[in-house]
Amino acid sequence: MHLRLFEYQRKGTSRSMRRNLAYAVVGAVILMLCGCWDQQLLKTERNVSIAGMDPGTNGLLRATVSIRDVTSTESGSKDTNEVHSVLARSTQHARELLNEEISGSYSNAKMRVLLLGEEMVRNHDVMPYLDVYYRDPKSPLNARIAVTRGKAEDMIRIKMIGSKTIGLHIDELLNSTEEATVVPHVNIQTLHPLDRGYDFSLPYLVIREGIPAISGIALFSGTRMTDTLGLDESRLYLLMAGLKNINLRLTMKSVDRNKSNSYDYVTVEVKKLKRKLKVTVSKNKQISVKLNLKLRVTVMEDPRNHLYKMKIMHDLERTLSEQLTDEAKAIVHKMHRANHDGFGIARRLMSFHPKLWKQLDWDKEYPQILFNTSVSLQIVNTGITE
Repeated sequence: MHLRLFEYQRKGTSRSMRRNLAYAVVGAVILMLCGCWDQQLLKTERNVSIAGMDPGTNGLLRATVSIRDVTSTESGSKDTNEVHSVLARSTQHARELLNEEISGSYSNAKMRVLLLGEEMVRNHDVMPYLDVYYRDPKSPLNARIAVTRGKAEDMIRIKMIGSKTIGLHIDELLNSTEEATVVPHVNIQTLHPLDRGYDFSLPYLVIREGIPAISGIALFSGTRMTDTLGLDESRLYLLMAGLKNINLRLTMKSVDRNKSNSYDYVTVEVKKLKRKLKVTVSKNKQISVKLNLKLRVTVMEDPRNHLYKMKIMHDLERTLSEQLTDEAKAIVHKMHRANHDGFGIARRLMSFHPKLWKQLDWDKEYPQILFNTSVSLQIVNTGITE
């Protein structure tokens, strides 16, 4: 009996010790947890949806932001926004001035889009104005970036497009055109100044009948804008750069290009892209580039409905291939004129011909490079209509 009593007491003591140990561990963990000393409450912040930069007077920066607010009513939530503009010495100084002007704490952590006015990027090096984004750990590095014809402020002051704020509308517009391979996918992070060896391009926005619209892409030489490409040119340019996204459709002449009948066009969707880019340096240090594209496409629309014969289909393939080749050569000529190395030729020379690269004056050498460009197109599907 004494033995059983001893065992019972030992078990009770063991449970008590385990319980006390658990309490001690929980207490120690609680003591080690620190408070959120750097917390930022959303209810006290004013979040920027879209921002823009333009040149101001006397060499100052004209910064414009649209602050989005969501208000709840009996019928549901409603988006509203307010626009503020300031003249500042720098981007960080603009933030400080805006923080003094708005109610609540200024925050751009949730910014969707950054717009750059055309005059800003043509006449100024824009990278110093982006420096603060790369230093601030709370920066919206995934925010899309685009160029606007005219002033970025004018586009931001549109405020609302239907029931959507201007920031949300432009963000969704850029997203849809990126998926359709109309403009490249570019954000603040991809423009980091340490990544060089090629010239970037940005979406180019215009205002049509009071609504923002994509007009093509802006070409840059280094960090300054030098020219633009239209919508059709930008699609082919992205193909030549090997940047095809989810969808890509081309509408081209199916017969003589001099005719203007709407029935003489055909729309194709690029299903597969094969791109070959080769940079060659001859013994006399002459640089040449061979760029070949092979496209496999599906016919999406053929108003003439004349693809029921193989000969006609092969004739169309030849016609479209010649047309795309001529357009590709015109794009290369435009890139030369704009001193825009969008295919990364400089990066290949840095990697495979470093001695030659150190001897080159690239700004003078690039327009002299010989390009041999060709595009071939093959129709692999004509839809369900035979």
